[in-house]
Amino acid sequence: MKTFFNCLHAVLSFFAEILFGCSHARLTRPFTIDAQTYMVCLDCGKQIYYSAQEMRPLNAWEVRRMKAAQAGELKLMPAPVIPQLVPSREREPKIAA
Repeated sequence: MKTFFNCLHAVLSFFAEILFGCSHARLTRPFTIDAQTYMVCLDCGKQIYYSAQEMRPLNAWEVRRMKAAQAGELKLMPAPVIPQLVPSREREPKIAA
């Protein structure tokens, strides 16, 4: 009977993971390689970035910010004025000749 419940639990867990994805309940301890600290899910293998200063996992916004900082600063240039994008009241009126 115990094996039946173990089998049933395994089947339900399998379908729950397919429907909802991995819950990342079983994680390794945080470790640092190449100046990046992260944990790894033992079930699916996903890297979960970790803040060593705050001792907590980083959220998606913080991970994007960290990767942008590592990639370098982006230089923004002013876009050229396109007449189709300027509202009609700001354009000069066209005079028919």
